Amino acid sequence: MLRAMYDFQAPYDSTLTFSENDLFVVLKRNNKDHEWVHVIKLNGENGYAPANYLTVANCTKTEEIKHIDDILVRIASRRNVSRDQAAVIENLKESREKLEKELEELAAKQMYELTSLVRQNTKCTFQQAQGAILETLKYFQENVLPIPNGIERILNTDPDKIPMEVRHCGVDSQHLNRLVGLIMEFASDQETDVSEDTWNEMLNLIAHADPALLISALERHDCALILQLVHRLQAETSWRKRKPILQILFHALQLLSTFSNVAINSVLPSELARDLVQTTCTVQDTNKDRVYWSIRVLTVTLCCREPLSFAQQNELGENLVELLINMLENESVSIATTDERDDQCLTITTAAMHLILALYRQFHFLSSDSNPVLLCLARRSMCDSLVEKIILLYNREDDPIKQYVGDESDDNQTDAVSNLMLGLFSGEETAKLFYTADLDVLLDVILRRLVDYGPGDKRRSDALQLYYAIQRVKRPEYKKIDFAKCLKVISEESVRLGSPSKTMQQDHQKILQIYHEFPDFLETTDGIEGSIFLLHIDKIQQKNISCSFVLSGPWRQRRRFQHFQGLFNSTKRRLCSYDETHQIRLAQSRVRDVQLTEYNRNAACPSGRI
Repeated sequence: MLRAMYDFQAPYDSTLTFSENDLFVVLKRNNKDHEWVHVIKLNGENGYAPANYLTVANCTKTEEIKHIDDILVRIASRRNVSRDQAAVIENLKESREKLEKELEELAAKQMYELTSLVRQNTKCTFQQAQGAILETLKYFQENVLPIPNGIERILNTDPDKIPMEVRHCGVDSQHLNRLVGLIMEFASDQETDVSEDTWNEMLNLIAHADPALLISALERHDCALILQLVHRLQAETSWRKRKPILQILFHALQLLSTFSNVAINSVLPSELARDLVQTTCTVQDTNKDRVYWSIRVLTVTLCCREPLSFAQQNELGENLVELLINMLENESVSIATTDERDDQCLTITTAAMHLILALYRQFHFLSSDSNPVLLCLARRSMCDSLVEKIILLYNREDDPIKQYVGDESDDNQTDAVSNLMLGLFSGEETAKLFYTADLDVLLDVILRRLVDYGPGDKRRSDALQLYYAIQRVKRPEYKKIDFAKCLKVISEESVRLGSPSKTMQQDHQKILQIYHEFPDFLETTDGIEGSIFLLHIDKIQQKNISCSFVLSGPWRQRRRFQHFQGLFNSTKRRLCSYDETHQIRLAQSRVRDVQLTEYNRNAACPSGRI
């Protein structure tokens, strides 16, 4: 359809008079003269209109069909229909059929796109997805569209804030009543053998039920289902029954941290660890599901904040870690599970990497001499797959543990990948696993984090901590100038921004520690000593720390000490303006202490060497 932009007075009989914003349906365009268009108004008048007076109307195809129907009704209501009007009617009918065909093609395309979208986010078949879409559209047509802004209200609704009264009216409530009945049946008679079909029925209920209703049902019975599942898993010998039990546990433990706390205090971790250790390391096709689901359930159990008991720490120790590392290094186990209920469909090696991260999360408070993960890695001369995977995870900023802990994750805590990185670079025995090429890639990622993230960002603070750990054990020269410039920018943030946050103060302290232990960074960029020294002077004014940290550093050359003494004298006037004379005396005493130390060293070394 077209819309008039201006008023127009017809100069000829074949032209059409119209006003601004009048709507027209196109009958025919003049092939000989493109400046005129044959149109018809909504009142049934037709004629030629100048093309430069018209523009495309902002209306849908459905509205255009409605306008055509109105025009046809007006023309048909006339007593005498001329030959020209009959031709106009035929032309309008052809236009209407063309629009109807376009709408049908559009509807078919949208239906297929909706079906594909549902199948991407679910595991429905094509027919199931189409049936779900049709039922949803019928509900929308009957209940949502009559309400003003009904669709917008539904799209803006938070699914987590749906009242429990509304949830109990749904189909899931009936299914959960069946689940509660099964739980009570297990609790009343623990010796009754449960069939495989019953386990699969429970798995379908837990995997597809409303999480809020499921949590309510499980909490109502004091987590009896978790304890019963652990008991049945321990007593069951058939893998056809153990598999659905493990899958039920995997879904249930992710619902609430209370469930995982109950599981970690039971015999479940020890049972799964023994099951994994007893399994052959070759991971053949016959037992890959057994290994896979044991790893997944053990991972989600260890990801809770509850620590392992002392006995469990011994059982989940070096033997289990050694098995997982062998899985990582063995290329033949890079096979994915074929189970349809596993949403992520991880390979066994990826699942093993997640379990290593979860184990280190449990043991990170131990020293490197007693941490089973670090002890196993320290005994190896190479571990290429683990190094490759952890660098890849660190580069993607992907913390796999967060997918298991859910809402329990804390953004203020260091992620599991960075924690393991810090542990690997806590000693030379594990740091040797990173070859030069691996270390260069890791340093590139760290430098990118230091540059990309702003002040107060925890990720930048973790990257700075990791770079300090790498410097202590490896002393790399790769892109040292870039790192020195980056550290200088971070150190000057307090001067530029003022009132630094706690994270920024920690970053500054870490940079000062780097300069204190590695003074060669001060020679990398021009003027960086002055900025660090002025930073300390600012700290003196705030009465937080004294300048003894810089002045008593391990400077091995007298000229460097004299340089700092000159910097101190040049900033003395600045301190006087703040009437901090007692701080000046304190700093001067520090300088005299260093001078006395220099004198004693010269007396001990007459040659002048320090």
